[in-house]
Amino acid sequence: MDFDKIEQTGKADFVVHEAEKRFANKALITMNTLRRGGQLCDVEISVEGKTLYAHKVVLASFSNYFYAMFTGDLAEASQGAITMKAVDPRSLELLIEYAYTGRLEIHVDTVQGLLYAASLLQLPDVQQSCSTFLKKQLHPANCLGIRNFADAHTCHDLLAASEQFAQRHFTQVIEEEEFLMLPKAQLAELIGSEDLHVSNEEEVFNAIISWAYHDRENRKHHIAELLKQVRLPLLSPHFLVDTVEHEDLIKQDLACRDLLDEAKNYHMLPDRRGRIKRDRIRPRRSCVGVIYCCGGMDTTGHSLSSVERFDLSSGKVSIVASMNTPRSGVGVAVLDGHVYAVGGHDGSQYLNTVECYNPSERRWKYVAPMSTARRYVAVGVMGGLLYAVGGYDGSAVLDCVEVYDPKSDHWRYAAPMHCKRRHVAVGVLEGQMYAVGGHDGTSYLKSVERYDPETSQWSMTASMSARRGGVGVATLSGKLYAMGGYDGKSNLSTLERYYAAEDRWSSVAPMNMCRSGAGIAVLGECLYALGGHDGAHYLNTVEMFDPRVGEWKIVGNMGTCRAVAGVAVLHDCYDTTV
Repeated sequence: MDFDKIEQTGKADFVVHEAEKRFANKALITMNTLRRGGQLCDVEISVEGKTLYAHKVVLASFSNYFYAMFTGDLAEASQGAITMKAVDPRSLELLIEYAYTGRLEIHVDTVQGLLYAASLLQLPDVQQSCSTFLKKQLHPANCLGIRNFADAHTCHDLLAASEQFAQRHFTQVIEEEEFLMLPKAQLAELIGSEDLHVSNEEEVFNAIISWAYHDRENRKHHIAELLKQVRLPLLSPHFLVDTVEHEDLIKQDLACRDLLDEAKNYHMLPDRRGRIKRDRIRPRRSCVGVIYCCGGMDTTGHSLSSVERFDLSSGKVSIVASMNTPRSGVGVAVLDGHVYAVGGHDGSQYLNTVECYNPSERRWKYVAPMSTARRYVAVGVMGGLLYAVGGYDGSAVLDCVEVYDPKSDHWRYAAPMHCKRRHVAVGVLEGQMYAVGGHDGTSYLKSVERYDPETSQWSMTASMSARRGGVGVATLSGKLYAMGGYDGKSNLSTLERYYAAEDRWSSVAPMNMCRSGAGIAVLGECLYALGGHDGAHYLNTVEMFDPRVGEWKIVGNMGTCRAVAGVAVLHDCYDTTV
């Protein structure tokens, strides 16, 4: 053929041939076949007596570790045989296979070796896959071991995940062998966390005592240091006297006794609490909990079944499972880690039904109904029992009280109040329940009465300075607070505080907004008012009162404007929504 004549045609003198997309894969598959047969390989890797064959160019192309080894000034660059130490031969073999195939199976029995080898060979994608796999394997029995492994191999996301898991499942972790084997420093770090999920500090105290007794002679000297991580002043006086004070490890250590005295003084001398370091009397975030706002009435006047979860630590508002029935004027309380929604109005009828939210199942279910339908009912908890106080049944304002026992799933009547009350609120203070304000069917009330479960009797106490129906009530730091409401003429922003020892009320800083039918919650050392009605509008704002500062501030918004809703606080040790 005369190629000169081809050029003279003036047509293109070249063409591009593109291989199929799987060309590179096919080439690597062929090279892997050669590798497995030990053919055309230019490097032998010896590890713990096992020899692995490979091609330097393939290893260098997928691993920065091998790239530096084979292209730099290291002796291995010119050697055909190298030795590697401190790496598992099976893991290295799997990763070399991965270099040729791009496929790697990760199993429970190989993941730790692969993660270590991937870290050595600088394979971040494999490290990430191993970390993700281990996160899914986290369990109370292994999370501390995985945490140590992640720390040793600088797997930051796995380290964070395992630490968070141990904190969130602390009460289960302390039952496992790994917990008893923790070094002191790591234990101190764990129990010192603000995010430790416990229902109270008793669980933390009992955990360090169990840890110490596992090796008493060598660990008893660490008790004082560990005890500093327990918020002892937040323990009940009974637990301090009956348990902590009688513990031998505490009695034998002077520093421990000093910490115990500090905690006892916190309860006996409240005027000196300011001398204690704030971090020793500040509840952990998990003990603070999250707010559940249930039902209520929206701007259209419709009764709601929706439930919002307000997390102050993150500022996030989320929707959780709705109640089975719309409920406005509903009473809500937490008992044994479950949220109870009592009575209310569904838009067409007054309700005697009651439903219970189980956070572990994330759903509501009905429990035994009350004998009496109740809207604008107040609900409180004392002695493991749920009290439904007053309300309106559609024809009359009520003075009757019903008590629910979750163990028997049964309601019974208790002694009636002296006054009929709807739009009433209750608060429990020093083992007694106070029914505050409300409306008796004729006028708005400023009267307050107190129920003593020991005598099963109600008695009148000092009245508030203002009449308040739709009032919000909460107990904080040994005092009863009553806020907002409606006095028959206008919605209120004012706040009053009750001193039981003196049987008197005093005025405190008012809220930023007038609120009637607001939901009230206590988180940590602060009061929160959610929603309500200001006289013209339904509200979705949330404001907080810190008694130490003496002022209110807006801290967030709910997703829905609502009034006469029920509000309760569920601690993170029970809450599994996130």
